[in-house]
Amino acid sequence: MAVIRLLIANGCSYTRGAELDRPEREAWPALLAARLGVPVVNLASDGGSNRRIVRTTLVNLERLCREHGVSVAETLTVCMWTGLARGEYHARRRRDRGNRPDLPYETNWHRLGRWRIAEDHKPSAAYFGHLWNEEGAVVDLLVDWLLLDSHLRSLGGISRYCFAWDVLPARLPLQARPLIDRLDATAVYGGSIVSARSSFYDTVAGTFATGSLYHPLVAGHDHFAARLEGWLCGQGLVAAGRPW
Repeated sequence: MAVIRLLIANGCSYTRGAELDRPEREAWPALLAARLGVPVVNLASDGGSNRRIVRTTLVNLERLCREHGVSVAETLTVCMWTGLARGEYHARRRRDRGNRPDLPYETNWHRLGRWRIAEDHKPSAAYFGHLWNEEGAVVDLLVDWLLLDSHLRSLGGISRYCFAWDVLPARLPLQARPLIDRLDATAVYGGSIVSARSSFYDTVAGTFATGSLYHPLVAGHDHFAARLEGWLCGQGLVAAGRPW
C-alpha cells in the first residue's frame, strides 16, 4: 500500500476554483487534501489547456516534492482533463496572466481559446481558423496522457485522472483506439476513459449551484471531493501514514 504525503492537482478553472470566494480553501483539491490530511499544491489555471496540464505537471513535480520534503512515490497527482478546443504557445511578449498561478516557467506562455477570438486575439483566430481540428486534438490528448502517465509511473508516483466535463467525443477517431487501449481505466474516476458520465460537471449538474459562468460553487466542489475520496479509499491507498 502506498503512503500519500502530498497531493498535486492540475486542470483548468474547474480545478482552480473559478467563481469561489476562497478557491485556495474551497476548490475540490483543497477539500480533498483536507479530507486526506495532506498538503496540496494546485497548479490549475483558468482557460488552461490539456497540454498545459501535462507541461506544468512534468516541469514542477520534482521541485514541489523537494520543497515539501517528500519523494515522488509519496505524491498523488490528480489531473482533471479539460476541453479539447484549447492550446498554448510560447512568445517573448507580456505574460498572459488570466488567473494563472505563480509558477516557474510560466513566463511567456500564452493561452489559445475560442473565447479569445471575440477579444481580437489574433493567434487564437489563426490557430482555430487554420490549424485546429477535433480528431487531431483527441489524438494529441491521448498521446500526452500516455506520456505523462508513463513518466509519473517511472518515478514511482501515483497518478489519477478525471474530466471537467464530457471532453472526448462520442465517436473517437481510428487513430485514438490503440492509445485508449494502452491507458489504465482503473486510474480514471468513473472507470472509463471514453465516457465522462462521472465528470465533475455531470456529478454536480442539476443538484448543486453554479456561478454566472457555470462553474460549480462550494457545495459542488465539496461533493466532488467526497466522491473522489471514496473512490481513492476504495483503491486501498493510505494518506499521511494513516488508512482512510
